[in-house]
Amino acid sequence: MAAEAQLKQAIEHHREGRLNAAEAAYRDVLAQNAGDFNALNLLGALLLQRGAFAEAETVLRRAVETNPASAEAQMRLGLANRGLGHAVRAEHCYRSSLKLDPKAADTHFNYGNLLSSLDRGDEALQAFLTCLKIEPRYAEAHVNLGDLLLRNQRAEPATAHYREAVALQPSLQPALLGLGLSARALGRTEEARQVLAKLLDLNPEHEEARKALAELG
Repeated sequence: MAAEAQLKQAIEHHREGRLNAAEAAYRDVLAQNAGDFNALNLLGALLLQRGAFAEAETVLRRAVETNPASAEAQMRLGLANRGLGHAVRAEHCYRSSLKLDPKAADTHFNYGNLLSSLDRGDEALQAFLTCLKIEPRYAEAHVNLGDLLLRNQRAEPATAHYREAVALQPSLQPALLGLGLSARALGRTEEARQVLAKLLDLNPEHEEARKALAELG
C-alpha cells in the first residue's frame, strides 16, 4: 500500500479509537519514510494517549526537527516533556508553540496546567483566561481555572467557572466536584450536598466526593 493511503488509513483507525491498528499503520509509513512529518506527529499524539511519554518525546522531537514551524508538534512535545517531569523543557516547548500560533487554545490550556503545577498561580491564571478568551466553551479550562481560584480562597469566582463547565458538559466529573467544593466553601451546604450526590450517582466510586459529602453531615 502506498504511504499516502497507509497514512489515511492510520488516521481513520486513530479517529475511531483503534489505537493498535493506527500505531501499526503509522509505523509502516515511517518504515518507508522515517521523516514523514504527519506520521511522526500523529504517532506522537497516539503515544501521548497511551502515556508512553519517553517514546512520545523521541518521536515528537523528530517531528519538530522535521518541521520546526509546526506549533502543534511543539505543543505535543511539551506534553511529552511534562509527562516525563521535564518542566523546563515543557515550558520551552509551549512558549515556542505559542510564538508560532498565539491563538491556540489547547496550548494556553496546557501551559496553564504546567504553570499551576509549578505554583506560578498568577501566570497560570493568565494562561487559562487567554485560553477562554480564545475558546469560551472550553469546559476543562473553566474547571482548571476554578480549581486554581478555589485553592487561593476565591470560591465565588471559582463557582462561576464550575457552573459554566457544568452547563457545557453536565456530566463532567471534575466540574461537579469543584462546584460541590466551592459551594461548601461558601457555606451553601444544601447545594454542595446536591451536587456531590449527583456526582456520586454518576460515579459511586468517587472517593473525594464521598468524603466531602460525609463531611457535610
